[in-house]
Amino acid sequence: MTLEEILRVPTAPTPAELAEDEWDDSYCCSYSQDGTRLLDAENFPSAVKVREGCQVICDGVFAFQDYMAETSHPDGEIPLEERNSFLDKITLPSSVTHIGKGAFNECGYLESIRLPKSLLSIGEEAFCDCWNLEKISLPASTRVIGPRAFQGCINLYQVRLNKNLEAIGKDAFDDCESLETILIPSGTLDRFLALLPQELHECIEEI
Repeated sequence: MTLEEILRVPTAPTPAELAEDEWDDSYCCSYSQDGTRLLDAENFPSAVKVREGCQVICDGVFAFQDYMAETSHPDGEIPLEERNSFLDKITLPSSVTHIGKGAFNECGYLESIRLPKSLLSIGEEAFCDCWNLEKISLPASTRVIGPRAFQGCINLYQVRLNKNLEAIGKDAFDDCESLETILIPSGTLDRFLALLPQELHECIEEI
């Protein structure tokens, strides 16, 4: 797929898909009829295993929702420390190619995730405010990191990028205050100096 084709893949669930979804009782998730798209999750447990054959994790599927707050807040203002999705372990199958916008937004218990070798794109704010996420390693297939994809991952200290990466969105690693090392393949320094903002250049290390 070209970069343009990757960026055009829809990651938002449609009303028609949601109306005809297939519910997975084991992990409280719903899929499209053909099983290729994970559409939604409700009251999900702390651990989820995504079905083999799923290609797209749709927008906001595992993100924090207001009903998850530990205490009631009639004014609607939920304190930052309570904005934390229940999810702390996710197993992705080898079939996943796209992670949608905000898919894991505010999954504060998530410490690690193994991205599948098939993954092409990580959407906007996909892992935003995953406070306990410590390391991320992109498979060779990944071509796109969306804007603010890892923004606010305050414990993220190491990122490993791949030689096929073509686009890194604005503020992808903004407010990652623990980030020390961005590992890149040998011979790609000039390209990553262009892809990454100036303030992260000192973190780059060729391997």
